Amino acid sequence: MFRLLSKRPVYWCSAFLSTFVLSILVFAQANETAGNVTGLFQEAQTVAAQLKRDAATMESFTRAKVTWQSHSDQIAQIKEHVNKAGSILSQMHDARQDAHAWHQDAIDGITPVLKQLASNTEAIINRLNDNPKQITDPAHVEYIKSNMELASELSAAVGNIVDYDNTKTRMEELEAKLGKPEN
Repeated sequence: MFRLLSKRPVYWCSAFLSTFVLSILVFAQANETAGNVTGLFQEAQTVAAQLKRDAATMESFTRAKVTWQSHSDQIAQIKEHVNKAGSILSQMHDARQDAHAWHQDAIDGITPVLKQLASNTEAIINRLNDNPKQITDPAHVEYIKSNMELASELSAAVGNIVDYDNTKTRMEELEAKLGKPEN
């Protein structure tokens, strides 16, 4: 026969169970946050690729005879994609505190590139607004080339982050199948 010595062991068991459940919930929330950041990086990858294409198209305008309206239309597309990327980055910053350390580093790494891209885009827009016919001006052309380089850098960085994230996830899945503890 079993004897219950006191209610204390039951309380201890209940407290242990509560702590265990809370730990699982915190772990699940951390994994959810990491998953959200992963999803945001995947979304950013799409936008960064669009930015790269748009910036390359606009840069090609510097070597062709196109109207200032074409420049204006193209920079409007770039502005739209920069704003979308900025919105995604803002969401990343909101989730940053609960994200993996390497996600935090990745967010910190792409932030200045996107800020510079936004600044250059704004400068191009202002120059076009001030004098639409200056599309062949060397300073204007330099902003456009810089935008193309920054968009390419952003696209490559975000692509590398997504590739790393996918590889890391796959390795963790394989480790779990093998029963190896994670490092």
